[in-house]
Amino acid sequence: MSKCVKAVSPYQYRGIFNFKLKAYEAWIKIGGQVAKSYYPPRWAHFFAHHIKLPALWRNESEARLRFVQPVTFQFDTFPDCVGYEVIPFLWDTWESYHPLIVDWFRKYHVQTAIFCASQAADMLRECLPEVHLLSITEGVDTSLYAQGKLLSDRSIDLLEYGRPSTTYCNIQLASEYVHLKSQAGVPMFNSDLSFHQALEDAKVTIALPQSLTHPERAGHIETLTQRYWECMLSGIVMVGHAPQDLVNLIGYNPVIELDLESPSKQVQHIISHIDDYQDIVLKNRETALIYGDWKYSMGKVATFLEAHGYRI
Repeated sequence: MSKCVKAVSPYQYRGIFNFKLKAYEAWIKIGGQVAKSYYPPRWAHFFAHHIKLPALWRNESEARLRFVQPVTFQFDTFPDCVGYEVIPFLWDTWESYHPLIVDWFRKYHVQTAIFCASQAADMLRECLPEVHLLSITEGVDTSLYAQGKLLSDRSIDLLEYGRPSTTYCNIQLASEYVHLKSQAGVPMFNSDLSFHQALEDAKVTIALPQSLTHPERAGHIETLTQRYWECMLSGIVMVGHAPQDLVNLIGYNPVIELDLESPSKQVQHIISHIDDYQDIVLKNRETALIYGDWKYSMGKVATFLEAHGYRI
C-alpha cells in the first residue's frame, strides 16, 4: 500500500514569522493532509537541535513532509525522523552543507526530497542516486502584493532592502534622488503595511542572488528567492542579476543586468527614463501572478509525489 503524505507545520516562536510557513499553507490550499507537530518545549530546544535521534522504526502507512534547512535538520524534523519516512523540503542548500545533507539523508534513509535550488539538486543527485529529488522554485502568497502606482507617479527612486549588497556594488545617487537603503542589523520597516507601501511606491530596486552578494556562504548556487516575486508583483524595475531558475521557469529575463563598471550611472539613467519600463513591469506582474504563487510550486510537488507512489 502506498504511503499517505502528511505535512507538519514549521515551528513558530512567539508569533515570529517563519518564511517556511507559506509553503505549508500552500500545501493545505491544494488539498494536502497535515499531521500534528510535536516540537519540544523551549527549554529543550538545544537538545532537539544537537542530539541526533536514532531511526528506530518506520510507519508503513504515512510519510511526513517537513520544511527544513540543513543547519537545523534535527529540530526541523523532530520527532518524525524517529518513526516515519521523512520527505525533506529544503531551503538554503549551500555547497558547504552538502556533506551534512548527504550524511543526514543516509542516516534517516531518505527516499524522496524537494529542493528550492536546481543547482543543489543536480549536484546531490551524483552523491545520492538512490533518492528521488525534485527541484522547485520558491514562491509567495501573490494575493498580498498590489500592483502599485504607475512608475512615473512613484516617490521612491531606488529601494534597496533585505541583504546589503555594498560588498558587491555600492550605488550612490545624486542628492535629488530618493534612495532608501537597508543597513545590517537595523529594521528597515516597522510593519508589513509599511513594507508593502514602500514596494508599491518604489521605481527601481537592486535584486541579486546570494551567490553574488555572499559567495562565502552560497558558493555558486543561485536561488530564486521571494524578493524577485515581490518586486515583479509590485511593479518595480529590477536591476541586478536573475537566477537561472527564474529565467528557465518564465522563459525570459525580467531583470536588467547590473553594470558593475558604472552602476550608479546606470540606475540614474533608468530612473530618468522610467516611463520606458512601464510595459516590462506590467508583463513581470502578470507573469508572477501565474508562476510566483506557492500553490504553483506545491502543485508540482504533489504531482511528483504521486508519480513516485505516494498518496496526497
